[in-house]
Amino acid sequence: MSKPDILTMLKLIVKIHLCLTILPAVYFVIAQSEDAHPDWFYETQPTWGSLSNERSRYLKSGDASVSLTHCGPLTRELVHGVASENTVLVTVIDKIVWKCFGPSYVENIQAANISYWLIAALDPETSMALASMGVQQCFNAPQDRLKYKGTDTKYLWGGHHWVMTTWNKVHIMKNIYEMGVNIVHSDADVVWFSNPLPYFTSLLKTAAHIILATDAVTTFNAKGDAGLEASTNPHFNINTGVYFMRQWPGGLEFFNLWLAWQDKRVGHDQDGFNFLARGQYFHGDKDMPTAIPTHDRLFYSAFSHTTAISFLPASMFGNTYTYVNSRLWEKLEHPLYAVHWVWGGSTMESKRQNMRDAMKFHDEPEYYNSPYLITFDLAQLQMPEGFNSWELHRTEEMIRFHVMSINYQLQQAYYAFAAALISNRTLVMPRFLCYCSKNWYQTQSCRINDEKLGTFPFVCALSHVMRVKKLQQGFELKGNTEYSGHKVYIREYSFLENPKVPDTIKHSYLEVTPSDIPRPAGNLSPEQLILATTNSSRGYGRRIIIAAPLSDAELHLVLERYRDVRVVHLTHPSRTLSGFSNANTGREFDLAIQRRVTYWCCRSPPDMNAKNLTEGIQLVALPPNRWDNLDKPEKRFSYLHNTPSLPLPSAGARS
Repeated sequence: MSKPDILTMLKLIVKIHLCLTILPAVYFVIAQSEDAHPDWFYETQPTWGSLSNERSRYLKSGDASVSLTHCGPLTRELVHGVASENTVLVTVIDKIVWKCFGPSYVENIQAANISYWLIAALDPETSMALASMGVQQCFNAPQDRLKYKGTDTKYLWGGHHWVMTTWNKVHIMKNIYEMGVNIVHSDADVVWFSNPLPYFTSLLKTAAHIILATDAVTTFNAKGDAGLEASTNPHFNINTGVYFMRQWPGGLEFFNLWLAWQDKRVGHDQDGFNFLARGQYFHGDKDMPTAIPTHDRLFYSAFSHTTAISFLPASMFGNTYTYVNSRLWEKLEHPLYAVHWVWGGSTMESKRQNMRDAMKFHDEPEYYNSPYLITFDLAQLQMPEGFNSWELHRTEEMIRFHVMSINYQLQQAYYAFAAALISNRTLVMPRFLCYCSKNWYQTQSCRINDEKLGTFPFVCALSHVMRVKKLQQGFELKGNTEYSGHKVYIREYSFLENPKVPDTIKHSYLEVTPSDIPRPAGNLSPEQLILATTNSSRGYGRRIIIAAPLSDAELHLVLERYRDVRVVHLTHPSRTLSGFSNANTGREFDLAIQRRVTYWCCRSPPDMNAKNLTEGIQLVALPPNRWDNLDKPEKRFSYLHNTPSLPLPSAGARS
């Protein structure tokens, strides 16, 4: 093969590389330079430019008989053809974001019964991916509107491609706004749970021109108050991942003011909006004008005193914290419209895991119908009395109980992971319970930003407990062991509740329970390892009682007898398995599992200084008798069992 042929082939391979989720067949189309798009991506196509009313109805209903080879241009007919109540919800996606979130976004917006949506494809690969998935409500981004037409192989938060792509979204939203409709903007990593149109149309009765999400982790709206955010003021950080912008005479001029910040190199589009709307209140620049607060749940923009801005309550338009940690919409009896998966881990894999936990991530059918599974019960420590009302001065006590509890849970999961390795099965994560939030800066009473509505325990995001990226890649032991070729993958805790998982898997069930009777001395035959067999209490499947604890070889023998069973459930994993008979295998397993455990963070600087404590605490999956295999933690962290004891408080301090 000639050198040019090799280069062409390498480019093609790069273009078809996926995050894990998109259909590979989509990315066969482009073998050109990175900045060049094929002619069809730019050309106005008659079938779209002359969109008839009948075709508009097809688009609106998603009729499969409308055949398109790829998305067409943005036209007024297209926009008004999908609009409902003169409102359109728009998402702008490039090939990198599509690979990670695109199919999930489409699936969820359809499940939420939202009909008035459009997707803007920023590049040909995305356009073809949309066509491959049968998406008709899409258009190719108008390239003459964009200042940036570059591309990259991955997103780097804060990187040039990422920053410029956020501004591309604003250019496209302005283009659609010019067509006379109200617009709802949505990032692709937003999941829509229900149709927000009745809510947004109700806001047309207010004075607000633009209503946006924030980075808040709480709301000041009372129970049952589903109006605009009661605490709207220019001190809050605005998040442009979700916003509603009504039609009003000053709308286009406001867009122009927003886009003018792009050339000032202030950062991404959200930074530009924060400067525009909040002025001095954003970064304290005294040379900037100030926003004008009011008492009507809105304020007037610092650089446009005729533009009224308000906020969407974080209970109804949530983030990972309000959805996972505090379950805010439930506590306040608010409708849940959307969750933007921020505040939930530093990696794309963490976002994907949170979406899977919520059963809102799109995976191909094989993900649901192929695995043979291990599941297990998880015992919990008793939460101290009054824990939820402990005040700020008891934060360190709360942290230590949380870490002790998570370690207790992880040290049960240690045996479940071992069983998954021994049997070469996929492990379904349990619902780990958290008693303290994890963050990248300090917590107050184990909550973020001193919010008051979160209660403990809550079901942890997996990134609070383990390293999600490493887990999603699967793991196997290094070297030549008796389990060479075995690899442990995981599934989310909600996996067997997902309607996409066939009932034939859910009902192919074996419960493994250790006997309460002490195990007889000496070696036992395979027949002697199983003391009794009964029907499962679930109404399907079988239950076996075993002479526990089993060695790894014995567990392998027992489970081999049930190799065709799809779900093996361990009621007491730490009592079921004694460990690995081969010391080297045991050590390799210890290293592998501990490297997939994360840390808790963060203490406050005053506590760290006053009590000579580290910023965070490294969690531990190894049982205490295996702690010799623990590595020295990073300098920022310590192990709980090596942390100095707290002084006993006086009687008056322990309220």
